[in-house]
Amino acid sequence: MGVNGIGINQMAWYNTGKAASDALGSRTKKTSENTTQPSFADSVRQSEQAAGASQPLVLHGKNDADEGETIVGSSVNALTGASMAVYKPQDFDAANPVYHVKTWDADGNMTERMVDISKINLRNCDEIDMSAYTWHLSNSGQCPNAFLKFAAVRGHNQTAQQKYHADSALEKVDWVEIIRDFMQMQYDAHNMKGYLDCKKLLGFME
Repeated sequence: MGVNGIGINQMAWYNTGKAASDALGSRTKKTSENTTQPSFADSVRQSEQAAGASQPLVLHGKNDADEGETIVGSSVNALTGASMAVYKPQDFDAANPVYHVKTWDADGNMTERMVDISKINLRNCDEIDMSAYTWHLSNSGQCPNAFLKFAAVRGHNQTAQQKYHADSALEKVDWVEIIRDFMQMQYDAHNMKGYLDCKKLLGFME
């Protein structure tokens, strides 16, 4: 398993994430913050089996920034093999946040996009816009675990719908409805922390 470029504000999020694993009863381990997260080995193995992965996952990020940019966060989706990194441009304005997002497919081909947070339609946007939006909420402190929650929802949705292919990141969906459904699943599974975390994220989105 090859993962590189992990910095303070970066992470690799494999499989469906904390909330989904809690709800589905996956094996967990305790962290220093007294929260539970899926076993790294279990998550990687399950994700590779689901995606039929045949090549190492690569996390791009800090070392791929353009001159003057600051890394906000990066992730690799084990279901698709796609890696994504969100950067603050040199002229970043916190009052009107616009992020530079780079994505790499499983073969290492890179594409990039500028994402204006104020112009995202959360009911009809793709994974790239949603990643920038949730990293923005996390990095600004408005909702510190926003990206983690989104990663959990994204992984669960892709697995449930069996939609983990090269173009998954470009498919526009209603993330408000998807997160609302995931929140209900947490409630039905009596996972109140997962439910409340989703409810907090949904509050920003609505």
